[in-house]
Amino acid sequence: MKKTLIKTIAIAILGLCFAATGYSAESEKMKDDGVMMKGGKMMMMKNGESMMMEEDVTLENGTKVMADGTVMMKDGKKMMLKNGDMMDMNGTMMKPGMATDGIMMKSGKMMVMKDGKTMRMEKEMMMENGTKVMADGTVMMKDGTKMMMKNGDRLTMDGKMVNSATETGADRK
Repeated sequence: MKKTLIKTIAIAILGLCFAATGYSAESEKMKDDGVMMKGGKMMMMKNGESMMMEEDVTLENGTKVMADGTVMMKDGKKMMLKNGDMMDMNGTMMKPGMATDGIMMKSGKMMVMKDGKTMRMEKEMMMENGTKVMADGTVMMKDGTKMMMKNGDRLTMDGKMVNSATETGADRK
């Protein structure tokens, strides 16, 4: 009886923790939703699926994205998306390289990004330069150097490490 009560309380506390952080499977999927210029064509990513953008889209902040890649901001400013540029559904421009194929540590999980789709990494992968990446985030460089990926770290398919430090010009320690 006591064990059942303890398990019930633990589950209730865990549920409250998820509710307090706003985490849900739906909100996790929506993080990857957005629009992207890829190969000169506008693509819409929704629930992990990538499809051709055939009509204009108005994002949550009022930004309008046209099917030709023209972006009209709510304040009237106009810009054109270039290949690889991506905006999430809130209208936030994603960092360069965020939408390219590769591997990323996200919320403590290793994710594979391929052709606009993001899925959980199930098994180890060998990158084009010989770098081996394990599903737990361990990276074994071709020269034998071993490191652990941290949240936000990305590895391109050619084996190049991209993280917040390298994006600002700093070297990874």
